[in-house]
Amino acid sequence: MRRCALLLASFFSVFFLFTPAPSAKSKPKTATSDKIRQDFSQFVNIAGAEKVGADQCAQCHTDLFKGYRRSAHSMQDVGCEQCHGAGSLHVAAGGYSSESKDKIISFRDRSAEQANGVCLSCHAKSDHVRNWFASAHQAQDIKCSDCHSIHGEAHGEHRAIASTGQLSENCLRCHTKQNAEADLPYHHPIREGKMSCVDCHDPHGGDSGNSLKMSNANELCFSCHAEYQGPFTFQHPPVNESCVKCHSAHGSPNQNMLSVSQPALCLQCHSAHHNGASLPLVDRCTNCHNAIHGSDIPSATGGSKFIDK
Repeated sequence: MRRCALLLASFFSVFFLFTPAPSAKSKPKTATSDKIRQDFSQFVNIAGAEKVGADQCAQCHTDLFKGYRRSAHSMQDVGCEQCHGAGSLHVAAGGYSSESKDKIISFRDRSAEQANGVCLSCHAKSDHVRNWFASAHQAQDIKCSDCHSIHGEAHGEHRAIASTGQLSENCLRCHTKQNAEADLPYHHPIREGKMSCVDCHDPHGGDSGNSLKMSNANELCFSCHAEYQGPFTFQHPPVNESCVKCHSAHGSPNQNMLSVSQPALCLQCHSAHHNGASLPLVDRCTNCHNAIHGSDIPSATGGSKFIDK
């Protein structure tokens, strides 16, 4: 019996030793950067067309070509035909018309998927568009050219967007509610040009809801307002949960951008001090409770009343 067991063990050892491992062909392959680039190259191809060179484009598009020479794309040696496709059929057709519009890539006639595919044929590898396919803008069929001036002059890091003010204007012409809130008495300095929408939001898709640049609203707020982050010995629960429970981020008629004025804001959660008629005192709670974001000072009765003195 022992001899049979030894023979069986020897047989299986030899079997597994000489059995070939699964071939690499049977393993799933991950997409490489070359494959990604190839997927989007279809949006730049024009069947049967050949390149004619930028000088040929300049003969008809003189004014556009003059401005393009100062653009960010031109400085990166991006030619006309890298975005608009090879131009031989377009030239042979005598230019653009409703009958020959398939002879050249015109962004105005293309769907958002097709127009953006041209941009992504180069930019799909860029870190700043890594979240594009999960973004609200992509879901709403926004074209890259709706926000970016592709043929415009280069202006540093803004990629053909002229200034901080213009960055915000691009956003606010569509986001009308936020546009109105930015005009309220208390607001982030968007109108003043001291910051822009993209300081908080990633237009190409953020890491969290509302295209925020950080994982949650508090982390984003505390990146500028670090003095309210804590940790404090006595924490105020709404502050830990979300800053926007009390503050309106884009603008408010109330001081400190509060979503509701005091004392009504505090009375939503807390009962108030009352006068002789059993009515709450109509005053700003933070006149006394001035460490409302958290405190290290205990009260006389234990705990904290969020008073810093």
